[in-house]
Amino acid sequence: MKKTLLTLLIGIAAQFGFSQTTATNFTCNDCSSNSHTLFTELDAGKVIVICWVMPCATCIPPASADAAAVQSFASSYPGRVKFYLVDDAGNTSCSSLTGWATTNSIVTDAAFGNSGTPIKMTDYGTSGMPKTVVLGGANHTIFYNVNGTVSSSALQTAITNALNSSTGITEVGNTSSFYVFPNPANNSTEISYSLQSSSDVKVELFNLVGEKVKSVASATQSAGEHALNIDCSDLNNGIYFVKLIANRTEQTVTLSVSH
Repeated sequence: MKKTLLTLLIGIAAQFGFSQTTATNFTCNDCSSNSHTLFTELDAGKVIVICWVMPCATCIPPASADAAAVQSFASSYPGRVKFYLVDDAGNTSCSSLTGWATTNSIVTDAAFGNSGTPIKMTDYGTSGMPKTVVLGGANHTIFYNVNGTVSSSALQTAITNALNSSTGITEVGNTSSFYVFPNPANNSTEISYSLQSSSDVKVELFNLVGEKVKSVASATQSAGEHALNIDCSDLNNGIYFVKLIANRTEQTVTLSVSH
């Protein structure tokens, strides 16, 4: 699986013509005086879409496409995908930046104006107007990096890939490295996890309304690496939650099924 992910990242880098594959951390306040630390948000499983604008007329279509793409994930991944609008040079007033967004019906989760923002375009290669990046995963990966025109389909694919890379839960309770792959799944997927000690393990699948739709496993397992297959052929398309219970400690990851 590690080789597959590495190949994916190399392909992404080649597609968009840049060599850097990891994000640059920042801590700063947005226009509502809320503090943001990028790596903390990524480590919490969020996917961050950043768009730098002047703002200007040329920036409207790409910024609108970014905002629409983020909104398309709001119902299936509530609170997981965030859209940050950033002034390119950090010298536009917050009122001007947020007013420009409102006038053009661009919905943001946070805006960063003239607060001397350290969110720099140059951390992601050459400057562009506008510039869009998609960041996510425990490794703080760059999944999308383009200047100017945005491909909505490519952007949505990048967000999906970032969400899939954010499903791991590391070193919590008696389990570590809890992953689902492939995700989205077609007819089957595999969960992998590591137990720090021998544990009574139960794996169950729930739908969006909290109903249990499948019991995957219930057994005592030894310490070490484990993998279990989940048959998805009888599941409807949609979002599910895979719950792993090990010695009364619960971990949950999101699974998308698409036949």
